[in-house]
Amino acid sequence: MPRKQGNPEKLKADRALYERLQQGGFAGLEMDLLREDLWLYGWKCLRAWMKDGTIIEKCGERGIAVPARWHEVEALTRRGDLRDEIAHNAVEYAVKTFTEEYLPEGRWDPDKNATMRTYFIGTCMFAFRDFFKNWFYSYRRSLFSAANPLVAADLYAPYGTYEDTTVLQQTIQRILENAGPEARAICGCIWETKMTQKEIGDELGMTSRAVEGHMRRLRARAKLLVAKGEIEALYNRIAAPKAGA
Repeated sequence: MPRKQGNPEKLKADRALYERLQQGGFAGLEMDLLREDLWLYGWKCLRAWMKDGTIIEKCGERGIAVPARWHEVEALTRRGDLRDEIAHNAVEYAVKTFTEEYLPEGRWDPDKNATMRTYFIGTCMFAFRDFFKNWFYSYRRSLFSAANPLVAADLYAPYGTYEDTTVLQQTIQRILENAGPEARAICGCIWETKMTQKEIGDELGMTSRAVEGHMRRLRARAKLLVAKGEIEALYNRIAAPKAGA
């Protein structure tokens, strides 16, 4: 996608500012004011694009690939704390990089028709990509860890005979066949620790309402599979044996 032509008047002002910054050794009051202006601009842009879900598309327009899954992008739109964390880290890094490296090294060139802000926001996008990747790689590990008990065969052993254990394990896997990692992680938390929805939400970084939404969809799927005769209703099979039985 071709880059928009910069505003001629803004480019002229940026060129004059750049020359003054050069003369001052990229230090002093004007440099401090530029940092504040860039910080505020970068913060507003990243926060707005994360909130409305357009950040990945805007990065793609600049050739910045962000290999995120849809539910990870959705997390940005509904979690203000996550937006604040990523925006803070990305903008802090971008301001430091742009003002301490790119400007002194002459990497911003007004003759290429990009204003300082336009060039800077590209720096913010690269930083966003890296900090967002750090978050979702950690997030994926936490989901995998939470879901892991569901595949551990020995956890099913207390629930009756070998046949009961096998049927229970197969049934759970059937219900979760097309479930996403978040739904699997929620089930893992419930299965292993009997956590409440709020506790699960706090653990996995989502609201209790989102947890209930995932569970509601899984319950509906389980009921449908039972109605179609594809799985057995296991309420009697999995009831824990009474003491002394």
